[in-house]
Amino acid sequence: MVSNGLDPLSWNGSASTLLGEAIGQTFLARDTLMTILTVWRPPNTRSVIGAHLYITAVDTTWTPARPDVHQILLNGPTVRVYDSDPPGQLIQMDFVLNPPLALPRPGLYAWFLQAEDCWQGEPWIITARDDNPYLYGIYWYTGRVDHPCYLRDVAGGTETTDLIFRIEYCRPDPTPVRGDSWGHVKVIYR
Repeated sequence: MVSNGLDPLSWNGSASTLLGEAIGQTFLARDTLMTILTVWRPPNTRSVIGAHLYITAVDTTWTPARPDVHQILLNGPTVRVYDSDPPGQLIQMDFVLNPPLALPRPGLYAWFLQAEDCWQGEPWIITARDDNPYLYGIYWYTGRVDHPCYLRDVAGGTETTDLIFRIEYCRPDPTPVRGDSWGHVKVIYR
C-alpha cells in the first residue's frame, strides 16, 4: 500500500460547508489506483448528515492548479459517520472506493466533500491546518447550491490552509506465484 496526506493529529483548525457549498483539497497522486480517502472531524462534532465525495481533474494552466469541476472522475460514495468510537476522539471518515478509482495518470487532482443532498445548514466540520503543511495542494471551496444538488465551480481557495486527509493507493503489481505442475499441486493439497 502507498499513501499520502497529512498526520491527523497535526490539525489546528477546521473548515465547513454551508448552503450546499463543497470543500476540498488539491493533491498529488503518485499512483493511479486510489482505494481510500480518509478525512477527520474534530472530536465531539456529531452529525447525521452524510458527506458526498467527488474527485475531479485540475487545470494546471492556473497557479496554483485549480480544480476543474466539469471533469468529475468520481461522483460518490456518500459516507455517514455519527461519532467516533469511543466518543471524544477524532471522527474518522473513510471513503472506501471499491472497485478502486483508476486515475488517468499520476499527477494533480482534487477531492471535494459536499453535504448529502446539498443540505443547507452546517452539516459537519473537517480538520485542517493553517500553515501550509501540504506543499502539493491547497484548500478550495465551491459556490453555494440548493436544488438540484451538484458540484458548482470553485469560488475560492486558501493557499496557506490544507485539509487533513490521507489517500491510500493499491499497486497493480502482479502477485508472484510458484510455477508447478497440476499433478504436484494435487499432491500438496490432498
